[in-house]
Amino acid sequence: MRKFLTVLSSILAVASAQDQLSILIGDIQSGPVTYYSPEAYSFYTRKGHQISPQPPKENAVRCYLAAIKLGNMGNAAMPAVPVLIQNFPKAVHVSEVSNVQYTGEGLFEDWVQTYIMTEKNKFLLSSPFLDYNSISICEQYIETVHDVQFLNDNPRAGNVPAGTIVNITVTLTLNMATCALEKITGISLGNDQSAWNSWWEQSGNAALPASSEVAAVVTSPALASGQSFSEIVAKGKYRMSLTTGDELVGIVESKDDTSLILETLDGKPYAFRHSLISRYELLELPEVKKAKQAPAPVKSPQVISFDALRQKSSENPLLEVSIKNGSVFKGRLFSIDAEMLQIIIEKSRLPFSRDVINKLMILPEQKTPDTVRKMQGPFDTVFVKNPQTDDWGRAQPDLVYEGKIRKEDAQTVTIELPDGKQEKLSRSTIKRITRHSSDSFDEPIKKYAKPLFCPDDMFLVDMPPGKQGKPYFKVCVDRYEFPNIKDTRPMGNVSYDQAKQYCEQKGKRLCTAQEWQWACSGLEGYTYPYGWNVEEQKCNADTRAVETSGSRHNCVSKFGGYDMTGNIFEWVTGNKAEPMLMGGPYSKCQTVSPGVGGSAKPQTGLRCCKSN
Repeated sequence: MRKFLTVLSSILAVASAQDQLSILIGDIQSGPVTYYSPEAYSFYTRKGHQISPQPPKENAVRCYLAAIKLGNMGNAAMPAVPVLIQNFPKAVHVSEVSNVQYTGEGLFEDWVQTYIMTEKNKFLLSSPFLDYNSISICEQYIETVHDVQFLNDNPRAGNVPAGTIVNITVTLTLNMATCALEKITGISLGNDQSAWNSWWEQSGNAALPASSEVAAVVTSPALASGQSFSEIVAKGKYRMSLTTGDELVGIVESKDDTSLILETLDGKPYAFRHSLISRYELLELPEVKKAKQAPAPVKSPQVISFDALRQKSSENPLLEVSIKNGSVFKGRLFSIDAEMLQIIIEKSRLPFSRDVINKLMILPEQKTPDTVRKMQGPFDTVFVKNPQTDDWGRAQPDLVYEGKIRKEDAQTVTIELPDGKQEKLSRSTIKRITRHSSDSFDEPIKKYAKPLFCPDDMFLVDMPPGKQGKPYFKVCVDRYEFPNIKDTRPMGNVSYDQAKQYCEQKGKRLCTAQEWQWACSGLEGYTYPYGWNVEEQKCNADTRAVETSGSRHNCVSKFGGYDMTGNIFEWVTGNKAEPMLMGGPYSKCQTVSPGVGGSAKPQTGLRCCKSN
């Protein structure tokens, strides 16, 4: 019987793996051969290249994640090799660095390489295709090609003078096929699709057993019935209707964010993505696991035999041990066997042989007096999402922390509890805060409560408290880039220190990165001042020409700031009071670039802020 179960388990595991492999192969086949980021698409179309309309980004992302998963499967993913070779998926991104001036320090080629490495690191950290953890798996398969355009006279080879101004274009190609193929096959043939194809035809397919051919499963749109995949409970019994027309009844054996494994009533496991499910019906919830009951507390001393105490050894009760010479010892049970027990007295273990023990008694637990509160109210209350779930996967009641909030920033809230202990809570888990204390943490609230009136050439950014995951503040921001005059060309070639001085002369200050971001993105947190998706004609994306302020009537944020992306880069102050740059061509509201010492560049300008 055991042998039969082992064989059955192996068969089910193989079936599940093949289903998963089918889905991944389908994702590769439904993905694009080459996907261009919006920046790359814009660059190549401006250069006159004919590029086919881009497929939905979701198809590309699903394809690249499938390639990573196949690579992680190693040799078990050999059936996917011919599909990877045939499609050979890759992604292309172009980064343009405009009007940068060579200072003359170090070799010109090394100076250019620093920009190339910076753009590659920015691509890794904020890739338009994948998150950092995913893309870093294939980091070594990112190919970089650069081009330098001299805006002055072309210098002689190897003799680039200081002060030369150039545009640097960096093309980054993420070779997902090569990343997956080398991990699966263990061989290295580079990014040459024809080399991989020749290898497969000559010797590669010999490593693929005839019985291992796997049919691709191409995923379809997600649940059309309005039901939520997240509400499916593991170990529950379901009837599921699939987009393929099939209907399955069985137990959900396991489930993650994107897929599940359903074992039918006849013992067959099926693994499929949530996008294959068109409708489901819960037939039976899983059995509730009965919690192990804690032993009833001892209210008065109880005599117990040596053998009965052995049955309670896991409880480590408090004992009184009387031995035959009349001595009495009190301590906590440490261990007990058929011949001896040990108790702990003041951190020391004391052994007693069974034949010297006269009487054993279990004592009530000693209650420690309640700690006197050193902290006086009123107290703040923070309600935090409980990470625990019940046996059906449903969220438990919120966790409640009562005390005084001692520190707050954009990511965390630190609260001191009445016993003096401090808890650092992530804002992403905080659901609600009730404030009653009057410590210094109230200052931001008091500051926000003060009225703030902005002059006509500034606009008010009002971020009210209580918005999940968002800061709260009020600040006045210049309506246009400095000198903040409509139909005037913004001032460029400004250093960070000069920018601070210009603002101080006006009775203002430089904006912080946080203030600038929300002034650009609005309460909604838009990616661009005008919405979620890039529309290049709305803002000045030309890195060669700076336009007059306000000339693009549609390049305005919800709060009222013009040219916050495009046109010219603007100095801001970072979280650590360091110089940073925001805005500029092809930037998003959330894009923050390092200030590189705060030196002046042709396209560095500023915008000022003012607050209470």
